[in-house]
Amino acid sequence: MAGEQLRWRRTTRDNRLQDLRNLYADCLVSFRRAHEDMRLAADEDHACPEARAARIRQVFRESGCDEARERLILTATDEVASAIDTSYISLRKIREIFAAGSTVPSPDYKAARQEHREATEAARAVLRRDLSSLITRHDAHLPRRRSAGR
Repeated sequence: MAGEQLRWRRTTRDNRLQDLRNLYADCLVSFRRAHEDMRLAADEDHACPEARAARIRQVFRESGCDEARERLILTATDEVASAIDTSYISLRKIREIFAAGSTVPSPDYKAARQEHREATEAARAVLRRDLSSLITRHDAHLPRRRSAGR
C-alpha cells in the first residue's frame, strides 16, 4: 500500500512538472514567435502606414501569445504571473513601436528589444526557480532511498 502511494505521488509530481514545463515553454515560444513575426511584418512593403500597423497587430494576435499568457496566468504563482506579464508588456511595447512606423534598425526598437530581452531573461529565471521548487517540495515528502552499501 505504501509503495503504491509513493508511486502515485511520484507520478503526480512528474505529470505536474511536465505540464508546467509545457505551459511555460509554450508561453515563451509564443512570445518569441510574435516578436519574430512582427519583425518580418515591419520589413514588408505596405501600401500605407495604417496597413503596416494592422499587419503588425495581426501577426501579434496570430502568434497565440495572448492565449498562452492567459493559460499560464490561470495556474501560476504571483511571482510567475508578474514575470510573464512584464515580458508580455515589453513585447506589446515592441508591437506599438513597429505599428507606429519604427524599423528594426531604429533606436526606439533597439531599446525596446533590449528591455524585452531583459524581461524575458528574468521571466526564464523565475520559471526555472518555480520548476525547481516544485521538485524540491515534492521530494521533501518522499522517503529517502537507502544506498546499496547500507
